[in-house]
Amino acid sequence: MTVPQTPGIRSGTLHGIRLGLCLLFLSCFALLPARTVANSSSAGDDLISQQKITELIAQLGDTNYALRESATQQLRMIADHAIDQLLDAADQSNDLETALRAQWILETVSLIRPDDPPEVAELLENFSSRSLSQQISALSRLVRLEKNAGITPLARLIRTNRSASTSYLAALILLQEWRPDDPYWPQLAAHVPDALNTSQRPAALLIHGLIDFSQVADNPKTKLNQKQEAFENLETAIERFLELTPFDTQTFGSNTTTRGVNDLAREIVVRCHARAAIQAGFPDRGVAVARELLEFIPKNSDTDQLTTADVLFWAAHSGLANLVNHLPESLQATIENQAITLYAAARCEQLNGNETLADEMARRAFTLCSDKTNEQMLAAVRLDHWGLVDWADREYRRVITAPTLSAQQIIPFSIQWAELLNDFDRCNEASAVLNDVLTGSHGTIKNIRVMDSLGYSKEALAARQKFFLSRADKEKNKRKSERQALDKALDEYPEEIDTLIAYYHFPGLVPADKKHIVKLIQGALKKLQQRIDREPDEPNPYNEYAWLVANTEGDLLRATRYSKRSLDLDFDSASFLDTLAHCYAAAGNRNEAVRCQVVALRKDPGSNTIQKNLQKFLSMHE
Repeated sequence: MTVPQTPGIRSGTLHGIRLGLCLLFLSCFALLPARTVANSSSAGDDLISQQKITELIAQLGDTNYALRESATQQLRMIADHAIDQLLDAADQSNDLETALRAQWILETVSLIRPDDPPEVAELLENFSSRSLSQQISALSRLVRLEKNAGITPLARLIRTNRSASTSYLAALILLQEWRPDDPYWPQLAAHVPDALNTSQRPAALLIHGLIDFSQVADNPKTKLNQKQEAFENLETAIERFLELTPFDTQTFGSNTTTRGVNDLAREIVVRCHARAAIQAGFPDRGVAVARELLEFIPKNSDTDQLTTADVLFWAAHSGLANLVNHLPESLQATIENQAITLYAAARCEQLNGNETLADEMARRAFTLCSDKTNEQMLAAVRLDHWGLVDWADREYRRVITAPTLSAQQIIPFSIQWAELLNDFDRCNEASAVLNDVLTGSHGTIKNIRVMDSLGYSKEALAARQKFFLSRADKEKNKRKSERQALDKALDEYPEEIDTLIAYYHFPGLVPADKKHIVKLIQGALKKLQQRIDREPDEPNPYNEYAWLVANTEGDLLRATRYSKRSLDLDFDSASFLDTLAHCYAAAGNRNEAVRCQVVALRKDPGSNTIQKNLQKFLSMHE
């Protein structure tokens, strides 16, 4: 490829001519290729003194053209070692020639390094030319790469990328990965400091501050005053980060859910800030910070009630339940007049130890939407998401009897309700719900006639219902009836995956029975492979194949590959992450299993099963 030539400005020209040339050069910068040969690894073997770099940058504005050119070329060859000084020169130099040449050198530094894995190179290829949504997607996928392969490149972007927006976005992606006492964060964070080096950019200082704080706060031997000192340092970095946020009027999202990037960035930081305050022993400070989230709630909007509720549910989940006692007066009416917000406030009171008040508020919430089916459905789904099984159960029970809903609406809701009950080991109840779906009707039309149009198999649901019964018997240690229920499930539908898994692990199987179940598993995998071949862009068959192999036997490498493919198609799905964690666990890879399961629980915080699986993986030994 042709190496781009260095821009040059003859010194001593009139200001107007010089400014015109500057604009010309600036327009040319956008045409520079995303990947150039200006990777300075060839110069990395020798330590470059900071004094030498300072001298070379000063020479960028020298009156001698040859000296300017020589300094430019030398800095270009050692750009990796001079990044911080070049950024300062590009952004702060009063000499226009120096600033322009520093900018040009920075533009020639590739986002991709020779030792980056192929998947990193693919995500960063042509990064600068992508839309904001595409850039956020690429950065989000970087942080999910196996063995933390994307963390160093992500941190590198914070320090080295010419764009302040990219530096901030990369920091926000990392910020979202932190939680107090997170079991995987230390492994992720270990890849960051070297890549950030001594960068003084606001985004770098924030991430450095967070890592320093987490190391202190997560250590059970740390004294309270040490935690609080580390928190105060983090808070200083947060204030500077927010003060210099570069997004202005940029927006992110679809036409119907567009949000200002600046607001989204602030919300991410506020959530982190509030959690850190709680961990540092500043509960009042945490609540005061969390109150800022209420400023992002759209006023007089259809989403007002849901956003308020989700802030309160999040606060309860994050150790900030006392936020409910510090709400602005303007939101009090919203809470009292909307069922979902009243439920969220009730959850906060529940965690504050006010059980009687919480129960009374939940009953009022239930009554409040007695004639509003849409609000009942919303309440059921959100209570389900946060694992509030008793309240959700009551709402689901009411929804499926609503006279205004069709069978096409009631059947999916009933199945979701049954799965919630199963998740919390209320298996007899779950079985009864599915039995009602299978035997019930809507008016004169039987449910089984509607199932096909919804994509549900009567046989598969019947098998699922029997599987729930087998789980109930297992809990009671009724092995004989458990096995009978499993047999009946396989009679209904031999490919019911969880039934196959349960049967495979059933204690005391004779060799002939084990051989039979392995044959059924192989048959199910064959059919799943056929579905994958027919529908290569449908994520569910990949996930089901991986789940079955990870929990029984088969080609584990293929299963892991298929699980990753399902997540390519449905990014950060909690259930798919749970599957990938099981693939890693089956291979004995505890670290990757924990990594995936931590994120799965973050995406589905109310899942009892995902929580139990995380504890199981944490107890594994490498």
